[in-house]
Amino acid sequence: MAPRRAVLYPHDVVRVQLRKVLVRAAMIVEDIVQEGVLLALRVRGRHHPMVVPFIGHGTTRKVRVGARVVYGRPEVAAPAVGIPSAAKPTRRSRRAILRSSIARFLTVEVPGAMVQVGEPLGPRRVRTDRDGYLDAVLDVDVITPGWHEVPLELKDGARASAQVLVVDPESEIGIVSDVDDTILETGISRGMEFIRATLLTETRDRTPLPGAAALYRALVEAAGPPRPVFYLSTSPWNLHEMLLEFIALRRFPLGPLLLTDWGPSKSGLFRIGAQEHKLGVVRRLLGEHPRLSLVLIGDSGQADPEIYATLAREHPDRITAVYIRRTRHALRSRVLEVDALAAEVSAAGVPMLAVDDSTQIAAHAATIGLLHPDAVAEIS
Repeated sequence: MAPRRAVLYPHDVVRVQLRKVLVRAAMIVEDIVQEGVLLALRVRGRHHPMVVPFIGHGTTRKVRVGARVVYGRPEVAAPAVGIPSAAKPTRRSRRAILRSSIARFLTVEVPGAMVQVGEPLGPRRVRTDRDGYLDAVLDVDVITPGWHEVPLELKDGARASAQVLVVDPESEIGIVSDVDDTILETGISRGMEFIRATLLTETRDRTPLPGAAALYRALVEAAGPPRPVFYLSTSPWNLHEMLLEFIALRRFPLGPLLLTDWGPSKSGLFRIGAQEHKLGVVRRLLGEHPRLSLVLIGDSGQADPEIYATLAREHPDRITAVYIRRTRHALRSRVLEVDALAAEVSAAGVPMLAVDDSTQIAAHAATIGLLHPDAVAEIS
């Protein structure tokens, strides 16, 4: 029997066409606003293009390198590995913190900029897309596992260094972790609390969830080659450096941050949805790192349980375990819903636990060989 075709009713066609018109109008408005911001930047002498590097990752034969080319930003140094040695700055007023936070978003992207990628991945030339992003997957002859610095340079001489993690081919496990309310207390499901934490709080004052950094270090440093950590979030790329600073200060293992672009695009008026973004990224990671099985860590505040359950059903042989932190303000109905989903996925063969703290994750991880039992006491 031939497959049944989806029926599009007139109101569905109108809705699709209206959405296209709204997205196009929003993109035009964004372009106009960008021109106004660029004019202001020219007046302030901040109209020179800069390269903002992101952390890349890959295998010994294929590497993904990312960055964004924008106007209006100060020069960006390579991300720190470990704890920054700079002295703790004096506490600023909330107004100063707010100005600094908003400045992360007041940039103008440079579409079509030619970026030269240097050794050990180059020399190659790659152009940025409409939103100024560089997202290049490069074939390499052979590159050694571990961390590498990759120079990125514009034709006018502007430079930056991107950190790239080449996953050891002997690694069997990778960790994929949500950020908001999973390693970092943000209250993303509670609008005003999230805005206050993001715009009015110094990075050094942001609160990590208890035991999370020790847990992640134990997972990474278990027997065998170091395991990669991928931080997955619907936060905008504008917060890349702030999140990196938090990761370094709180001694989380360094790893690629896989964020989103906020603003009108072909995928929507504001940003790509959590389901589409996170499912797409994890599926891509599974394809890019075919030897890795993944441990998925998230929270119950948004759609992580449903997203990770979908991945566990799709790839039961590649998902080693799923851990969901219960958020502090979770409704009783949501707790029961997540518990039922975890029981269903576990019964199908992939361990999925809803937990209250890092110790519970560590205790279970030790029973299935993901970390050494001695690490549980340190985490707790």
